[in-house]
Amino acid sequence: MPTPQRLLTTVALTAAALGALTLTACGTQGAAGKPAPAALSATPSATPSPRMLSGEELERHPDPTVRAQAVAIRITNTCAPGTARELPPLPAVTDLAEEVKGPPGGEQPPVPAEPPTPAEPPVPAEPPTPADVPVPLPTDLPEPPGVDAPASYDEVPLDKVDRCAADAHADRVRAAFAAGPPADEAALRKALVGADYLPENVHRMPGGGALRVRVDLRDLSPNDNLALEVTATAGGVRVDAFGAPTGRDREITEIRRTGRT
Repeated sequence: MPTPQRLLTTVALTAAALGALTLTACGTQGAAGKPAPAALSATPSATPSPRMLSGEELERHPDPTVRAQAVAIRITNTCAPGTARELPPLPAVTDLAEEVKGPPGGEQPPVPAEPPTPAEPPVPAEPPTPADVPVPLPTDLPEPPGVDAPASYDEVPLDKVDRCAADAHADRVRAAFAAGPPADEAALRKALVGADYLPENVHRMPGGGALRVRVDLRDLSPNDNLALEVTATAGGVRVDAFGAPTGRDREITEIRRTGRT
């Protein structure tokens, strides 16, 4: 099964950003303008730094996005080993901040401002050359495409891997409300965020009735379709998984579920 493209893009961007900060930290200079000790050795260490987090430790990373990705990757690879690429070892955000500060008392020399580059005069555009003889169009061309059909807002079926991942996520959500049902939407959101679901992925469903939200997991789904519907009940919450069409133009709250409004 192909690795989900959006998940790989997000993982790559996260790793690249943290890696760039690490390289910046290694280049910190002291007061005399000499490289700090971290930059003296150009040969990488044979053993990984003890500050680098990998595996299950990433689920406790200070960055909530890293935690959410690490949980989703572990669940996906439990359901289908090798489906999702593992996150690379990343530094903890607190450790990274300490390294960027540099050694105590060290100050970076001011970077001289570059002189402004003089603007070049605009090059006049050449007028287009009209064709001498018009080229006739072939007579067997197909009809031009009409107006695109409206995007579908109907739920889609989940495959075996997504269904397995949905069950694991549902167990985690129910465990977050083991002490009882949420008192209000704020309490519901707080519990979901505490279970490492990103706040921007939690959407309140409109209308009256029971408190109900949808958790958009399409970016972390093996096939970009997984979503959860969490409804407050008298004893806790009910969690229903469903498949949402891909595309951010289709809001998760507007997906029509079979037999449900």
